[in-house]
This record gives sequence, C-alpha cells and structure tokens, in this order.
Amino acid sequence: MAKELKGGTSGSSMSEEALLLEQDGEEHDVLPFRLRNFNPFFEFSGIHELGKPIDKIQVELKFQSMLAYREWKKEHWLTLGIGTLAFILGSLSPEILSGGDAQKYGIEGLTSVRSYWFFQMLVSLVCWGVFAIQIWRLFPVMRIHALSLLVFWNIIMIAHIFFHKKNADFPSGAALSDMMEGTLAILVVVFFIYYFSRAVVETRNLHVEENHVHEDVRLMQMEMAEHSLRGWGFVLCLWLSLVFISSWAGANFVSERGGERTTILVLHIITGILSLPVFMILIWYPQRMLGTGVQVTTLAAKKAELEMEGTPVMDESDSSNCPECDASVPIFRTRDGKISVPCSAIGCNQTSFIGEACKSCSAKTPTRYDCPQCGINAPVMDFLSDVEAW
Repeated sequence: MAKELKGGTSGSSMSEEALLLEQDGEEHDVLPFRLRNFNPFFEFSGIHELGKPIDKIQVELKFQSMLAYREWKKEHWLTLGIGTLAFILGSLSPEILSGGDAQKYGIEGLTSVRSYWFFQMLVSLVCWGVFAIQIWRLFPVMRIHALSLLVFWNIIMIAHIFFHKKNADFPSGAALSDMMEGTLAILVVVFFIYYFSRAVVETRNLHVEENHVHEDVRLMQMEMAEHSLRGWGFVLCLWLSLVFISSWAGANFVSERGGERTTILVLHIITGILSLPVFMILIWYPQRMLGTGVQVTTLAAKKAELEMEGTPVMDESDSSNCPECDASVPIFRTRDGKISVPCSAIGCNQTSFIGEACKSCSAKTPTRYDCPQCGINAPVMDFLSDVEAW
C-alpha cells in the first residue's frame, strides 16, 4: 500500500497514516486481501485511455469472486444447489416439453397433469420455497431486497408471456399494440431495480462517512475507492440481462407447443442457472461490505422514517453557521418551528429540541452553544440563519 502512495505523495507521513487507517478498520481486519491488491485480467487502458473503467470493473469482479470463494460456507453452496435443482426441475418437466393440452387451463389444467409430472412440479415449488427461506436467513441485511428481486424475476417472466401471447416468434413481427402489458411490467421492474441500486449506493456512502471518516481527504478517497460499487453495478446489470434472456427463451419455447426449439430451451436453462450464483453475489456483497448492523435504504426513505418517529432530521437547506467564524454547525429549525441542537452530554451523539430533554440520555437541552471551530459561546438563535418572517 505504501508503494502505491509514494507515486501520488512526496512524504512518508501519508504512507504511515494509510497503514494506520488500514489497521484501525475493524470490519476490514478480517479481509484476507484488499481491493487495491488486485490487477485486471487484461489492461485495456494500455490500448486506450477509455479502457480504464473496464479495468476497474475487472478488478472489482475479481475481488468479489475471490472473496466469495474464500468466505462462502457450505450453507451458501447448499442454497445455490437447491436453487439450481428447483430451476432444473421446473424447466425440464415432460409436461412443458410436450406442450400440454391447449384446451385445458386453470384448475382443470393442473388436474390433467399426470401424477409423477405433478409431483415433479410440487418438488420444484418446495425447492424454491427452501431457497427463499435460506436467502432470508443468510442475508438478514438484504432479505427484503433479495425476495423483491425474486418477485421481479417472476414479473419479467410474466411480461414475456404477455409478449408471446399473440406472437409466438416475439420479437419478430411484434406490434406495439400487443406489447403494452409486457412493457408496463418491464418498466415497473426497471423502476424498482433503480431504487434498489440507489439504496445500496447511498447506504455505502453513509457507511464510509460514519465508519471511515478521516481529516485527510485523500484517505477518505482511498476508503471510498475500497468500497467502490462499479463491479457490483455490473453484476446487477448482468443478472438483469440473464433473467431477461432466460425468461424470453422460456416463453419462446413454450409458445410453440410441442415444437422443436431445442436451442432456445438450452439457452433458457443455461442463462437461468447462471443467474442464480450472480443473484447470490448480488445480495451477498453489499452485506459483506456494510456489515450486519445496517439498513439498506435510500436517504429519502430514512429521513421520512425518522420524521415519522419524531427524530429531528438535518436538512442541507437548513444548515446554520457560526456568527463569528461562519463555520457550519449542526443546528436547524424544523418545519413546526422547533430548534434542534446537539446534545451537550459527554458521549451522547444525539440531537434534541430546545425546551425538551434528550431522548437518549435525558439531559436538558441548553439554550447556548459552543462553536466547535472557534469556541465562541453564543445563544442558539445567533447560529440560525436569518429568514423572512411569515
């Protein structure tokens, strides 16, 4: 690590601080290696400067895969095996391969399935249920998002059923009037996938600001680079692509009842099986990065939750400044007129309203505040910015 810092800094103090920071990181002590220790498989940046993002993604994918290989336990691999078995049992059913009876559907269609084929379908459903339960148990931080992704997988499959409902060769010869239902379902999935990725990124940013804060901006940038999510974003796009292709191939094969689209069926099985380990890495890596004591959500959702609980929330537009040195201070006025200041008790990091006791330590909230920058002691009202009276 010191060798890398020598190229960008001239002194040795920077290297010493970086080594101390690496030693002090409680969560990173258990890491067998760090992201900065990896090199890309092939340096595209040597060909052209535009290849640098590709190199960074290669490094992060290599880091994630090696870390998963070292840290996944038997229960992780068992869960992956159960999911693979569930997918294969559901995809290679003789009822699906033969095309079934087009004249029977609903309850009548289910009862018309032969006993051992029906049993295979039930075993597949049971395996999917066990897979979901294992995901819920193994990834407590990501459990809601993980199950949501599984629901989105099914929505994508339903969307392709809509696409193929009037056109067995979709997308060949597709008409816009026949794509409304499927397109709406895909747009819903894309919206929630964007919300999911934003929640992970914003939680990562908050994690770095709270757990890896340092006076030196360069060290903060190094820690942010160690927590980069470029590779994870690529994994998310890869999983979405595999699910989309697998769903299309499955619907395309079934749309031709009793057909011989063997290549399409093979594509459906391969992409579906590959999507399972990608899915597990997708939900495992953020939990490994952030730890178990965190809630993955967007800042807007977290702020709304705090407001519902009555906890004062700092807003960037409500920031206040010291009247002497103009330094920013964490004092603000809420929409209902209450003034929030940091608790004066030693060791308490909460905020409380003037005139009320701190909810954490029950200390009385002072009406004066000491500026942490210049030390001036002044009434809290002097720190608030002047606003026009209503």
